[in-house]
Amino acid sequence: MKKTGLFLVLALSAASWGQAAAPTPAQKGQRTNLNIGNSPTPADMYCSGYITADNVPTDHFVAAGWNSFDQTRYAALADVVYLHGPNMKEGDRFAIVRHVRDANHYESYRGQRSAVREAGKPYFEMGIVRVIDVQKNIAVAVPELACGEFVLGDVAVPFVERQAPLFRSVTLDRYAPPSGKTQGRIIMAKEFDTLAGSKYAVYTNLGSDKGIKVGDYLKATRTYTATYHDPEAGMTRKASANEDQQASPQKFGDVSSLPRRTLGDMIVLNVNRKSSTAMVLNAFEDIHVGDGVELMDVSAAPELQPVRPVSVVQPTAPADTSASPPNITCSAAPPSVRMGESSTITCDATSPDNRPLSITFVANGGKLSSSRNQAHLDTTDAGAGPIAVRATAFDDRQLSATAVTTVNVEAPVSAKPVAQSMTSLEFKPMSAYVDNRSKAILDDVALKLQQDPNSTALLSGSAEEKEPSRLATQRAENTKTYLTKSKGIDPARIQTKTGATPGRKVEIWTVPPGAAPPQ
Repeated sequence: MKKTGLFLVLALSAASWGQAAAPTPAQKGQRTNLNIGNSPTPADMYCSGYITADNVPTDHFVAAGWNSFDQTRYAALADVVYLHGPNMKEGDRFAIVRHVRDANHYESYRGQRSAVREAGKPYFEMGIVRVIDVQKNIAVAVPELACGEFVLGDVAVPFVERQAPLFRSVTLDRYAPPSGKTQGRIIMAKEFDTLAGSKYAVYTNLGSDKGIKVGDYLKATRTYTATYHDPEAGMTRKASANEDQQASPQKFGDVSSLPRRTLGDMIVLNVNRKSSTAMVLNAFEDIHVGDGVELMDVSAAPELQPVRPVSVVQPTAPADTSASPPNITCSAAPPSVRMGESSTITCDATSPDNRPLSITFVANGGKLSSSRNQAHLDTTDAGAGPIAVRATAFDDRQLSATAVTTVNVEAPVSAKPVAQSMTSLEFKPMSAYVDNRSKAILDDVALKLQQDPNSTALLSGSAEEKEPSRLATQRAENTKTYLTKSKGIDPARIQTKTGATPGRKVEIWTVPPGAAPPQ
């Protein structure tokens, strides 16, 4: 999965959201109980980004910060940023957004770039700041919510509160045929991801012009025809699936008649004229950018209620005991992980009345993907601390039971930096010419070097046994010339060498500070 974004920093306080800042139980030294809400968190609502066909005003922007210009990135509660623009006053709140483009120029599906252009311009939401002082056209502002790092030039637009939609208990049919409701496509994902799972933000080409509203549910779908025509996934069709012992196997070619697959569901968080931002709730498998989406009818699905803290005494069961709710118990394996590792939550749900059951999962951190009675918790973007995973078992009468499982996330152990293989270039026989395909790869290498100015690169050239040995050196030097002359990388940051293994390649390694060059 391609990841180009930065870490997610949650810097949200009670005072930030118009409430009086009071000491929390944890700050008082008391033990606090975890509780999961029944609606998206502020981070879900204001960090997901959007694509808009409307003009976003640019008359306010991040001009500098307290430690400029030694510091160029800001995200902590202690940071101070300076906004430039007219008519600002103390107490104003601004959303920090960034107009973005995919520097890799890679299409997840054919026609993606034109589909995004049709929907508008993509913006990543970086966070929210509050003005604490104004001097002429410069406002002093502090972060209330940081979804990533603010950088100079990010745009500040007046903050508008959004209403959070309520989660519902939705049943998905893996092989449901088209319902006739509005259909569209996932045209892009947050951070230019190409795959999405639970808690990921995606952008669709369904907007208010198609009648889409905040709180609508969409199902993600994929046809076998789309898989067959995919340039990568469709390659498996070219291989034979028959056994050698089959004398005259039957042939089937009408993939369009195969059932459409339901991949998961998502809830709409934000709607623009030609697009919408949705958050994936349940994912049976990886959801791809380019997969279809279809509006769901969830009017009869019950709204999920917040989970009570585990210390609260549950209400007495109703006098009518003719209908018994389900029972559910869950456990995490492992119960404690390092940041970036994963844990699997497995639940055992039973119905005393032998009714069919379904299980939904929600977490207050990390990213979830679930299937049947298991959920996979990915802590890549989570901070250190406990994560509560709520599992709710429903029967066909909408009687339910809930279990909360805690996964403790520990800070990673600092490891000694090591050189990493970044990519490699292929050359034609008897040639050291850096062609257009190699230049496209080197453009991405240059971008990564610019984003990490403390790292260096090692270029290891090779030649085949039948080629002159000087080609190995020429290939590495020509690669260095493109990075330094065309992309502006400091020549002192690039080292070249001749590799020991025959080939027509230049292997590119990134060497972080303190790491030994690869042998």
